[in-house]
Amino acid sequence: MIFAIVSYAMLILSYKVFSNLAADANFHNQSLRGFVAPAIAYRHHGDDYKTPTPQIAKSPDIRRKLNISMDFPTSPQFSYYFVKSNKPYNLCDTLEVSIESRNTKNESKLYGGDFFYAWIHSDELHASAAADEIIDHFNGTYTAKFRLHWTGQVKITIVLINSAEAIDVLKRIRENFPARISYRGQFKAEGDTPSASTPCHITTDMYIDPKHKFANMTFCNFTDEKTGFPWFCVKPALLSCDTYFIHTSSWYDGYVGDLISEKEVRLITSPKEVASLASPIDVVPSNNAAVSKCVAKELQACVLGATETRPDNSVAGFYFKDKWHSLVCHNKEFTPPEIRKCLQNHRYAGCQSGNVRLPEITKCLQNQTLYFLGDSTIRQWYEHFARFILKDTVVEKLAVMRHFGPNVATDEVHDIHLKYLFHGYPIRENEVFVKDMKYIPNTIDEIEHGKSVVVLITIWAHFAGTNLTFYRDRLYKIRDSIQRLQSRNPSSRVLIKSANTQKLEGKVVRDRAHWYYWSVDQVLREIMSGIENVTIIDVWDMTIGHRSGFNIHPQVDVIAQEIDMVLSFLCSEDS
Repeated sequence: MIFAIVSYAMLILSYKVFSNLAADANFHNQSLRGFVAPAIAYRHHGDDYKTPTPQIAKSPDIRRKLNISMDFPTSPQFSYYFVKSNKPYNLCDTLEVSIESRNTKNESKLYGGDFFYAWIHSDELHASAAADEIIDHFNGTYTAKFRLHWTGQVKITIVLINSAEAIDVLKRIRENFPARISYRGQFKAEGDTPSASTPCHITTDMYIDPKHKFANMTFCNFTDEKTGFPWFCVKPALLSCDTYFIHTSSWYDGYVGDLISEKEVRLITSPKEVASLASPIDVVPSNNAAVSKCVAKELQACVLGATETRPDNSVAGFYFKDKWHSLVCHNKEFTPPEIRKCLQNHRYAGCQSGNVRLPEITKCLQNQTLYFLGDSTIRQWYEHFARFILKDTVVEKLAVMRHFGPNVATDEVHDIHLKYLFHGYPIRENEVFVKDMKYIPNTIDEIEHGKSVVVLITIWAHFAGTNLTFYRDRLYKIRDSIQRLQSRNPSSRVLIKSANTQKLEGKVVRDRAHWYYWSVDQVLREIMSGIENVTIIDVWDMTIGHRSGFNIHPQVDVIAQEIDMVLSFLCSEDS
């Protein structure tokens, strides 16, 4: 029921940031929002990593030291939160909320590492904001801090996403079983030879269902020659490797339950709200203002290449009356309120793009090719341009498998070209033609010299089912291809879309845990930050902050505001 509640803006909490505690998770070179030690903050991708105090850095893993039993994990039923101060609150004040974790025996926990979302919201104002930070005090208590950006009655919601005990299990699964998701390849030859379906994965050490026996098992090696990205399928007994023609999978083809004990399975549960001891607070105006970004000086225009995706110890923005107010830069409103409202109620059907600032957009994008490369969440960006903003002037050519691509839309009036293509393996789709499979670095390397291009990339949702070493390798090679593009096309512009959250229930909670998605998002930001003329659009805060709740494919009025952020960067005079 949590995710049906509206007016959300949320923040997630890391579980280990200090060098000793973070080493196993490969995060010791990252900066993390929403998780700092007492008096030691970590800026997000802007400053050098700040070394923790020696006594913290040298401390052993607290859970091992205390020999805590996995039998009594954090309980959202017995855990609770309360407002630290009952003082009157003014606009732009900071609200501090204390969280106490308690286990299933209703005992106070003595160590940290739980994984929370925390947000404030005013339903009647369609306003919401994530916690600017959550501090883990490593003793079972946490502090969530919120800057108050609007006036009126403000409610607090805190959700336990994964307990520290569940995260221990999830980390072990991720690192020890990188091929834990099931993929299959379909092989078919001409003539009467029967088709075959065999397991495929990034390694030959893949899971083989005991029900499917393969005598004298050998493998077809489909490793990409240019990038070295690995892909293997069990070779069919009667067919050659070159008859591989369809890749298939399912979002529910995980087998994590076969790898862990029943006790560990029970640890990985759906997110649940933490009990509240806090009443709504009333925020009064300051200087007669009802809403404020609460910044010391006016925000600058959105400029490509900005290294910060969030201000220091702050979320990327907040919603007020369903409008996204960026705290990163001065974002333009290309989609007026009446259009956003129509999109909320009707999606694209019946909503006219005429009121969108079309002349400004087409002038900004004319004579350019826009590449949308990645997963289905970047396809939503492509569709918004092709089927809404430019729908009256584009001609679209769709692939047979339109969700996968390649799809092309052309606006000959303004010489604007849109191209969408899914990333290469691993892909969790029902069916994909092997002939259409192309890795992002190869696509970028094929962009011709001198072309005026914009490249929009996201790659995360299909990588939660493997380990971070494999994911990092993919990102580093995409980064290298971006830099090669910039070398031959200095005017090229690149935007990276961050991950966003999704609603997870049932079995998929352990196959694709929220903590996995947060982890890949952190790695994405780490590797893609600091590249000249490359900007990361922080969609994480935008999607978990919207009142429609969690959706891996956000509703179209959210997409409209994501695109407004994209256009704020592309159509800035400074860009």
